[in-house]
Amino acid sequence: MEEPLDSRQLKAFAILSKTGSYTETAKQLFVTHSAISHAMRALESDVGCRLLANVNKKVMLTDAGEALLKHAEQVLKEMSRARTTLAALNKWGSRRLRIIAEAPSASHFLTRVLVEFHQKFPKVLVNLELSNCCDANAFLAANRTDLIFSEKPLWDGRFEFFGLFNDIFQIIVSPKHRWAIQGAVAVSELPTAPFVLHRNLGEAQKMVAEYLLNKNVVLNTAAEMDSLEAIRDFVRETEALAILPTWAVKRELQEGSLVALPLGRKPLAQTWGFTHWRNRPLNHSEASLLELCRKALGPIGENIRGVGKEKEYLLR
Repeated sequence: MEEPLDSRQLKAFAILSKTGSYTETAKQLFVTHSAISHAMRALESDVGCRLLANVNKKVMLTDAGEALLKHAEQVLKEMSRARTTLAALNKWGSRRLRIIAEAPSASHFLTRVLVEFHQKFPKVLVNLELSNCCDANAFLAANRTDLIFSEKPLWDGRFEFFGLFNDIFQIIVSPKHRWAIQGAVAVSELPTAPFVLHRNLGEAQKMVAEYLLNKNVVLNTAAEMDSLEAIRDFVRETEALAILPTWAVKRELQEGSLVALPLGRKPLAQTWGFTHWRNRPLNHSEASLLELCRKALGPIGENIRGVGKEKEYLLR
């Protein structure tokens, strides 16, 4: 494997390309003329071709030099960005907290918890990335994040899942819908009404599809939407139905603008929480965020608040 180019030589080369003078370049870098000359000879020897040419007492770039300059400028910019990032972390005086969260649930719950977290820990730099479909295990394995907020992922011995709350899927219709007036609907009747699919529910949507497939029910899909707000509005104004977790329509159910009906006799449930590396204990900021989430949930999360045996049970 070839060794990377010397960053100090690249910096001198980039400045020299602009000044066209060894003397001026040496002044800007606070070194001697001979130091710049030696660095350029070493760089040319390293890349194996001429980079510079003297034309009328001015240093000019060769074709190879022009090609290298483009790469050198990009490298130097990235190094400058790296320094800025590290300086910002040092300025805050604490480590960053990286979180990847499933977009629909994060906007509903996690963002308001992060406001309280920032008030309590203003020196922690929070980096929140929203994803429409969280593959928790893959994101953690690639070191893209410290915590994943999502529904319970598939079992993987490398990672640990902290359950926060359970939720159930329900049939969502307008209060004017005939099923809402009846107060119930058989699963076998679902294909008789238009169905609105939420494309961003990820694994949860697969779980719903498998549940219906086992009951030999094929929904009459009339629309596919990315936005929960759009789905709520569509269902409210039409005879369509949606199958959504309760958290997605909590406000509408409370105000009576939508109605929820049970999806069969046995509830179809999902568990939400945080996933992290099993062999790395939660640090103070991560543990504090987890506790703030539990407090924000109140009684909703009491059934899975345990950290010991209960936490292990959720993984299996």
